[in-house]
Amino acid sequence: MKMINLTKRQIEILLTLYRTRSQKEAAKVLNISPSALNVQLKRMERKLGFKLYYSTSSGTVLTEKALAIIDNYLEENLNKKFVVSGYISGEFGKKIFDNLIITSFGSALTLLRLGLVNILGIDDPYWLYRLEDERFIKYEYGSYKLDIVKTFYDKFIMVSKDNFDYRKLIGIRYSAQRIVYNILKEEKIKFKVLVRVESPFKAIEYLNKGYSMFINESFLKYLEEFNVGYPAFYEKTTHAINFVRVK
Repeated sequence: MKMINLTKRQIEILLTLYRTRSQKEAAKVLNISPSALNVQLKRMERKLGFKLYYSTSSGTVLTEKALAIIDNYLEENLNKKFVVSGYISGEFGKKIFDNLIITSFGSALTLLRLGLVNILGIDDPYWLYRLEDERFIKYEYGSYKLDIVKTFYDKFIMVSKDNFDYRKLIGIRYSAQRIVYNILKEEKIKFKVLVRVESPFKAIEYLNKGYSMFINESFLKYLEEFNVGYPAFYEKTTHAINFVRVK
């Protein structure tokens, strides 16, 4: 089948929907809302003049014509995979990689599970350790070999709208904030994480609601309207941000 006039992004939408069999999960991987994904699909159907999917009790299924588009794309891009990173590693990755896909690290792991990742940016060194555990990676993601291709280093800073409040912290899933929390426990500094979000950008929005947080220094440029400080244990928060090649 000759490739129909679809953009790379539209092909990516079809491919992700094919892999996940769920509009909700596909939207999460693509870092858009389910409603935005549905609008994109309807727009593609109007453009092509035929249905691309239908819903069943077991999930979303692509039509034969949509599958033909996928098959053609895979034949032409048999060995093509993507450079993917979490939001934090993405701040470093966009300096050295073209066409980098920056998303939540949870979504990056989903893309890894789908076999779509060539190079992965890891926000927390703990996940490098976990992904190198053969028992874990084989069970969750299949058999891969990971080679580090680039390492950066980052530290944590303190940020708040007004006074920093250890009892009203924002947590960012998959970030290396656990390093800070372990130090706080060692220093016997009482703290409480009240909110957990997927994205550091979402976390920044919460600062206007009176919350405080420890965030990677690489995000300093996004914090101009807030109070920024350096904890006494600033140097102890140094941690690696790794990019690995997935084989």
